[in-house]
This record gives sequence, C-alpha cells and structure tokens, in this order.
Amino acid sequence: MSSMTRRRFLEYGIGAGALLSVPRELWAKSTAAVSRRYKVGANLMKFLEPVPLPGNGIVIASPSGVNRYAFTQTEIERQLHPHLPPTPLWAYDDGSGLGGQAGSFGMAVGARAGTPLDISFTNHLPTTYPDWLPVDTRETPLGNRVRLMTHLHGGFVAGASDGNPWLTPEGFGPGETQTVHYTNQLPHMPASMLWFHDHGLGATRLNVLAGLAAAYIVRDDFDTGLEPNPIGIPGGPYEIPLVIQDRLFNSDGTFLYPTSDIEGAVWIGEYFGDVMLVNGKVWPFLEVEPRMYRLRILNGCNARILNLDIPGARWWQIGAEGGLWAGPVPVSQLVLAPAERADVLVDFSRLAGAVVPMMNFRPPKPVTTPAPPLNHVMQIRVKRTVSQIGPTIIPGTLPGRDASLTDPVVRRRYITLNETGIGTANWVLTLNAADFEAAPTEQPRAGTTEEWVFVNLTGDTHPMHMHLATFQVVGRTPFDVGSYQDMYGSPFGVAGGIDPTPFATGPMEPPDPTERGFKDTVKVNPGSFTIIRVKFELPAGISAPQSYVYHCHILEHEDNDMMRPFTVIP
Repeated sequence: MSSMTRRRFLEYGIGAGALLSVPRELWAKSTAAVSRRYKVGANLMKFLEPVPLPGNGIVIASPSGVNRYAFTQTEIERQLHPHLPPTPLWAYDDGSGLGGQAGSFGMAVGARAGTPLDISFTNHLPTTYPDWLPVDTRETPLGNRVRLMTHLHGGFVAGASDGNPWLTPEGFGPGETQTVHYTNQLPHMPASMLWFHDHGLGATRLNVLAGLAAAYIVRDDFDTGLEPNPIGIPGGPYEIPLVIQDRLFNSDGTFLYPTSDIEGAVWIGEYFGDVMLVNGKVWPFLEVEPRMYRLRILNGCNARILNLDIPGARWWQIGAEGGLWAGPVPVSQLVLAPAERADVLVDFSRLAGAVVPMMNFRPPKPVTTPAPPLNHVMQIRVKRTVSQIGPTIIPGTLPGRDASLTDPVVRRRYITLNETGIGTANWVLTLNAADFEAAPTEQPRAGTTEEWVFVNLTGDTHPMHMHLATFQVVGRTPFDVGSYQDMYGSPFGVAGGIDPTPFATGPMEPPDPTERGFKDTVKVNPGSFTIIRVKFELPAGISAPQSYVYHCHILEHEDNDMMRPFTVIP
C-alpha cells in the first residue's frame, strides 16, 4: 500500500481501543452468511470426476530451449464441474500448442537440482480487472489495471528474480515480460515440490484465485520420481501431487469473490469457499490401488488452514517445504496452513475395495482460524488388485536433511503481528506496526545466522513465509498478550524489536514432529511467540545487498498490509 493510500486509509481514524476490540467471531459469521447467500457451489454433487493427474489433466510444461521456459499469462475457460458452466481462468501458456494452457494448478514445471532455469512470463491478460475480480484500489499501485509479478515460492534466487513487489511495485502490465533466473542451487533447492504464483502488489489474493499458480517439482539422482524410485518410495503413477483450494462460484461459472459491506472498503479479511478444488476440479475422486502411494500435498487456499485425514489409512510424512527429511514421521492428521507442503506416504493396502473420503476438520488448538467448516476434500476409491507391486516397508532413513543450524546466532529480531480497526474501513494487518513501503528495518548480513521471533498479537494463526531462505523452527512460547500490549501498544499496534520473554507464561514448547525439516512457511499461533532460526546466504555469484520480503501467506493479509521488505547486506 503506497504512502498516499495509507494516509487516506488512516483518515478514518484509529482509536487506541481498536486494538483487537472487535471479536474475531464477527468475521466467521460474515463468511457463513456469504456461504448461505451463494449456494451455487454448496449444492454441487460430489465425486463426479477424477482428480487431474500428470499426463491426464495436469500439463507438464514444455521447454522453449535448453534450460529455458517461456510462458504467457492468458485467460482461458475450463469446466471445473459437470454441472457448472465453463469457468474463466487466468493461466500459464507454455506455447507448445499441445494443451499447454493451465490455470488453478493445471500445470507443473520440472526442474533438476543443480541445473538453473531461465523463465520468462509475458502478460497477455486484459488491461483491467473483470467484474468477478473486485479490486480494492486503495491497495494497488495503478488502480484497476492488471499488474502481475510471478514469485517462485521456496526459490533460492537473486532479488531481481524473486518476484516480490518491493523491487518492482508496479509489476508487469499487458504486453510486458518478466524474466527470471531460478538457480536450483544445492543444498538450498534440493529435490522438493515448490510452486510459483502471482505476487502482484495489493492483488495477490485475486490473481491467485483467478488461477495464476502452478507446481515446480525439483528432482535429483536419488529422488527421481520414477517407479521404482531408488530411495525405496513410490514413484511414477504412484506419486501424486495434490493441490487443495477452497472456492465460491457464481451461477455463470465464474469464481465469486465477496466484497466488504463496510463503507469505503472492498477488501475482506479472509476468503473462504464452500467447495473444495483438488488440482483444479471440484470435489473429485481419486482411484488408487491397495498399495503404498506418495502424495505431494500443497495447501493452495487463500486463507483456509487444512486438517486432513483419510479414515483407515496409515500416513507417514517424509518431507516438507525444504525437501526430504532424514527419516519418516508417523502422522494421524495433517495440519497445513496456506503455502505449507507435506510429502507423505499413504498405505492403502488394508483398504482394498473400500471407498473412503479425504476429510478436512477444524485444526486442533492452538492453531486458530475463523474459517467455517468445509469437511469433504475428495473421495478415494481403492481398487481390489495391484497392477505393479511397489514398496511395502517404510524406509528407516532417507537422503534428506533435518533442520539443524549450528552456526552461532548473531542476532535475535522481534517481529510483531498486529491487527487494528477490525470491522471498520481502516481494518489493517501489519508487521511491526509499519507500512509495507517503509524502508527495511531487518538487514541481516550475508552468511550470518539469526533468530526471528514472530510475536502474534492477533486472535488467529498466521502462516509466516520468508523469501530467499528456508529455516529451522525452534519452538513456541506462551505469553501474556494483554500485558505486553498494555505496556507497548499504540493506536497502530506494537512496534517491532520488543522482547516478549518477560511476559512468558510457560516454557518454550518444541516444534511439532512434522516441522523437523527446513521450512519456508511456519504457523504462528495466537497467544505465543514463535522462534525460527535462519542462515542468510545468497546464490553463488550474487553480491549483497539483495532485497526480499517476508509476509503472512493468508493472501488477504499480505495484500493489506502484513508484508515487509528485508535486505541482506554485505
């Protein structure tokens, strides 16, 4: 949000009592009312079409040269459910003419660890936003004009290739091309599932909802993706990417994005749908054999935190955002905030002939979200026989890495998460009570290790994402939020840099076992401060200073205004 826009925003005035003075339940009731008013998606029949899979509904992008890809961003139509009209989608087109147009996770780019890729993205979208994508022009640099910025989420790249709006706030308009260099440099980008998505300033929530997101899968000599996979896990057709999103629909097939009923505002605090999409299809089914599978799961929702379960199946998580771990972790349910990924092994051998759902439940405390319930994700149909025998034993070790940064910590930084003016036209979320466009206050030195402490002063869980680096989750400590705010609060929130340790109400709790690896997104729960440890390295041949951003990955929050720049300095 520009300085001029922020000043206009604050003309409404913020009283000191606005700090968390409106119950978060009001937003949950508001989204429930939206769902009742628009029943198009909720009335659709479930489990009518198969999940799109690589080679059958998911396009594997075609290179435009040696280690080079060229995409145009264009509008297409796809039927996402048999009883819906075709839905307009904003998509990546690889130019192959072989069906290489795909939106809402209908495309994947294949990469190899250690081999860099050059990619260009040319904007062929309309000049202005259509009616079904309501823009809050207070948030965008050029009003209702379509501006794009592609970001490789989890990429280890130079600032100029990061796709963040700090360096190019106006983004790329129609006819303009963004050119990037993705290093795939080891050990920072090992075999893993990343994704690329739009990051346009003030409109990320709309551009991603429209379809501008795709998978980016990195392979190496160990994790080949073939069947059999040399590391003793499923591959080939038994390795399945699953990207889960919630959506609302209008009766004409367009996505519905509600607008605020607050005078002077269009922006809403969170977007929650009443249907689930998996790989771009509404409530599909997945046919599997009674054997072990590898599922690569991404929470691609704007704001919904997932808690996934497959009744009767056995799960083991073997990796997260930063690639494979050194060994598996058994799980019963899988809690994923937006942008988090989980690499899991699922054994269907005891379910031959069964039909079971993949369910989504309310996340367990202390994870907190105002999302209304949306229980069904998809249906799983287990065949009676196996056509190809695969691994039957969970490997005890894997060629991955657990997070164990042992370098001396040179500095600890305190980042406050604030939400003020809830339910009013000046509703805003900030980091350190600072505007996005303010100069970077976090300036780590290249090659050094720091601890960042995310101090959550809001009522909800926020998935905090850092560009450039993956990090180690150290732990979470409960603290007295009210006393901390009473001492340091202002009408704009609590500024950064203030240690909450004197307000701790208990010892630090260790990270969840599913956070054992390197991550790029961490759940920051209310009532606690979350510590991560990160080493700020730059790609080979890239000199400091280099600028990036960190932000909440609830897309509505990063658009207004829970995002800040940081600069890695010499």
